[in-house]
Amino acid sequence: MRQLLGYILTGIGILFVLATYSGMEFGIDKLWPAFLLIPAIGFHLFYFLKPSPARSGVLVPGGILLVYALLFFFSEIVLDGDMSKTWPIFLLGPAFGLWELYFFGFRKIGLLIPIMLLTAIAFIFLACSFLSTQIGGIFGVVLVAIGGSILSRKKKHDYTF
Repeated sequence: MRQLLGYILTGIGILFVLATYSGMEFGIDKLWPAFLLIPAIGFHLFYFLKPSPARSGVLVPGGILLVYALLFFFSEIVLDGDMSKTWPIFLLGPAFGLWELYFFGFRKIGLLIPIMLLTAIAFIFLACSFLSTQIGGIFGVVLVAIGGSILSRKKKHDYTF
């Protein structure tokens, strides 16, 4: 645990030194996701420097923080902080952390259920978010078709008395 704290403090210190002396403008408004990335790297180093099943639990928060840090960096740099379309990626954070636990940890098959569920929901919402103008109409047509087929079907059994 002491090593993890050392890695985190060293990473934050390097960030501040770069921001102060590099000559490049590092605004905290663009760099703040590093405060998530540094602990994510620390969690991963804690596990991968001495892998063991007892330490594999740190991969879940490490994976979550890694995905969130990358999402926030992308949002700040590319989208100027607008996350109105990328919010479903928040569901991928826990999915990625659990996948790391499955892949590097115990390989318990039960972990695949939340991983697949969270990933599928995230991709469905991402598709809806980016195709919002078309997806609503397509989804509406599909619902009308399903509802119409249910209503137009003849009953197999008529139990009238």
